[in-house]
Amino acid sequence: MSPKTLEILCSPVERAPLDLATDASANGEAVQFLVNREHGLKFQIRDGIPIFVEPHQITGINSRFRGIYDSWAPFYDLLSRVGLYFLGVSEAELRKEFVGGLGIKAGDRVLATSIGTGSDLPFLPRNCDYYGLDLSAGMLRICLKKMRKLGASAELFLGQAEHLPFLEESFDVVYQMGGINFFSDQAKAIHEMVRVARRGSKIVIMDETEKVARRLEHIPGIKAWFRHQHRPIVPPTKLIPPGVQQVEYRELYDGQAWYLSFRKPR
Repeated sequence: MSPKTLEILCSPVERAPLDLATDASANGEAVQFLVNREHGLKFQIRDGIPIFVEPHQITGINSRFRGIYDSWAPFYDLLSRVGLYFLGVSEAELRKEFVGGLGIKAGDRVLATSIGTGSDLPFLPRNCDYYGLDLSAGMLRICLKKMRKLGASAELFLGQAEHLPFLEESFDVVYQMGGINFFSDQAKAIHEMVRVARRGSKIVIMDETEKVARRLEHIPGIKAWFRHQHRPIVPPTKLIPPGVQQVEYRELYDGQAWYLSFRKPR
């Protein structure tokens, strides 16, 4: 973990700064942790990924979908391509267009609040610092493999978007592509995205519409994500904090996706 990453990390609830520490495991091997001794906080690092939430700490809808994503992680990329093909959308073109619209500049620090399997990695400029958080350990394992294959670089974190482990005003671009429809607390997640964004930074959120959910809910494999009788899909336009600037909302791909962007006030 680089010093510039460590300097923006904090505990996700207390917002306490963290230090890197090394302890001996039961078999005598050196194991790294993130700690704040004043608050008695200790977060494991597994395979280079800081763990900011354990399965038993996850509640609500997040708990259900963490299990789904973990189970389907090895097949998720295939399911995604099949689902988008069924809808008449090219995944490569979708991600290329989406990433291109983020306005990432050289040297920017970019956060994906649900990085998933890292499918955006091939389309991101290599001259930015990329950070990815996800609730699913299974998805992050696939993302690690993809990074090695592509020769891409990113700092990965296991955590919840509703409790981001970063200090205020740490990122030049913050985005959420897919998944927010299934969050336990969408308003909290959006508030956190704004909190960690620098002043004037762009925040972009995109997900599928209810129209897509109804089309895909009966397809084997894919249906696990869309049998969500707990609530209909409603774009979270009413959940963005007051005072944000350059708010833009539109529907894409013949009403199959919604897109919401805005800027944090300077």
